[in-house]
Amino acid sequence: MPTRKPVPAILPWLTALAAAPFVLVVAAVTATRFGGLDLAIGYDLLTWTVARLLAWVGLAAALTAAVLALRDLKGRGPYALAALVLAGGTVAGFVLRQGQDATSHPRDVSTNLDEPPGLPRAAGVRSGAPQTCDGVDAVPTQVLAQQATSALVDAGFVVTRATTFQVEAVHAGAWFGFATDAVVRIRPGRTDIRVAARGSRPDGGATCRLAAKITRNLEAAR
Repeated sequence: MPTRKPVPAILPWLTALAAAPFVLVVAAVTATRFGGLDLAIGYDLLTWTVARLLAWVGLAAALTAAVLALRDLKGRGPYALAALVLAGGTVAGFVLRQGQDATSHPRDVSTNLDEPPGLPRAAGVRSGAPQTCDGVDAVPTQVLAQQATSALVDAGFVVTRATTFQVEAVHAGAWFGFATDAVVRIRPGRTDIRVAARGSRPDGGATCRLAAKITRNLEAAR
């Protein structure tokens, strides 16, 4: 029987190097969301600087592992496959987000630019005026506060204050928990929306997507 070629000692190390950036991102997310790590360290330094650079090193390691695996796909292939999936997925994620951030997106959106709804105190002071987004429109009727609350909750927000004429909520991003505030202002004949991201980091269009989701939910509830 033919003997299987031994797995080169470097192959597991190449696979580990390919996985390192993904592991670092997961660790940074966990430490930021649940360990109180500051976003400047967890996101800006560990993820967007260190892990993004390491992702390209990991991709090179994965390609090297793939070349080594060509001589014995049965024995070495699983290492190469794992390395390619982890490194390729990580690089693709960074490239996709970098492309989203390269385009300027509004981070403060309102359906009423002349008289935008006021934001909660926790949102902080805004330096600029709100902007508009496609698919984000005022609802030409007075909705019920319960409908506004449901629209916000269905869009992934947590309601922090609700009155007859205004409902306020906050949304936490899935990864690092970036906070986005939303306000639904209810008046006779018109309901306005305002959504604003906290901080100054690019949001990749998340603010517009959240505002559009609230709009769709309110329209569906009419």
